[in-house]
Amino acid sequence: MRTPPDEPRAPAPDPPVGAGPGAARQPRPRRNWAEVESGYSGDELELSHRRSARYPRPPLGRPRRRRRRLGGYIVIAVLALIAGLGAGYARAYFSTGPEGRAVTVVIPAGATLSDIGADLAAKGVVPHARSFVLRAQQDGYSTSFKPGTYTLHVNQPYPSLVALLVTGAKPLTIKVSIPEGTTLKQASHLVAARVPAISSDAYVQAARDDPPPFRLGGYKSGTTLEGMLFPATYDVAPKARARTFVEQQLKAFTDNFAKVDMTRARKANLTKYDVVTIASMIDREVRLPSERALVAAVIWNRLKAHMLLQIDATIQYALGKTKPVLTYRDLKIDSPYNTYKHAGLPPTPISNPGLAALKAAADPAAVKYLYYVARNDGTGGHYFSRDYAQFLVDEAKAKANSGQ
Repeated sequence: MRTPPDEPRAPAPDPPVGAGPGAARQPRPRRNWAEVESGYSGDELELSHRRSARYPRPPLGRPRRRRRRLGGYIVIAVLALIAGLGAGYARAYFSTGPEGRAVTVVIPAGATLSDIGADLAAKGVVPHARSFVLRAQQDGYSTSFKPGTYTLHVNQPYPSLVALLVTGAKPLTIKVSIPEGTTLKQASHLVAARVPAISSDAYVQAARDDPPPFRLGGYKSGTTLEGMLFPATYDVAPKARARTFVEQQLKAFTDNFAKVDMTRARKANLTKYDVVTIASMIDREVRLPSERALVAAVIWNRLKAHMLLQIDATIQYALGKTKPVLTYRDLKIDSPYNTYKHAGLPPTPISNPGLAALKAAADPAAVKYLYYVARNDGTGGHYFSRDYAQFLVDEAKAKANSGQ
């Protein structure tokens, strides 16, 4: 690089009169190339270093980082404040008055949280849809509510409301109660009266004429299920089929019969089906729970002695109706269920017994009674005896009690 020739320096001018701190500042003379060159060593880095030494700069990056962090903190604080205000608004607005009447709310499959909030607000379950949505989102329930048909209440408290929506609605069912000792035909009328989709004929068809497969020791598959249609209270779908309901009863029977101790019955050469048949007679004959095991003992003792059972309830089953008093003509009915004419157990159970009767039939009282007769004194009890002479005495008392 070529350098310009040296030029003579001009003498420095004298300072103006009165020059001092308040005097007008004279413009600084422009440095010429020679002045710059005299301080330049040929290394641009040295020149840059010298300028940096004269005018120091703060380290690059640090102020910007601090400004960025501070800005981030401010954004986070603002968002937290907004979220807190939103949640607070939702919680405050969600405060309800007294819980009101029951209402039905249907939440379809695929409904969004906003849809659910709108439905709840329309029915008065929540005071405001948006407040419910905000609070549910804040609590993490955005996708937790299950579809279904719910029975809720106007102004329902938030905790119980979300608990129901998270658990899910139970399907609508109809309660059908079948008492112990109910016959198959009686049960068919009870079921048909409660479940619109099941007729009495359809129930009889499923339980007697075309029963589902079922296994029990001594039971002949494909015959009537009388005796195994367990009496209980059932939750049945309104559109349930008769066969489905019968299968539900069979499952209940199996579950309950598993609780019956068959030890003594097996030793007496009685099958499970025999026990059911005995229990079916007990539930038709007995009104007092304390007498179940006693009537079971009479039946066992008569079977062992090869005596006719002479159970009035079997005659009524053969007649197809319940009569308060049987006549001698009734006792002569030609039927395999007539235990006044045919020895041993009837061909099938004559009712559907409960668990207490099943347990008594399998494990009767340790007594030697062979006879019993209804007291007719309003207690529902019986007189029990070991011999026929005492039975005649008890029968006379029973007639006297009834005013005959």
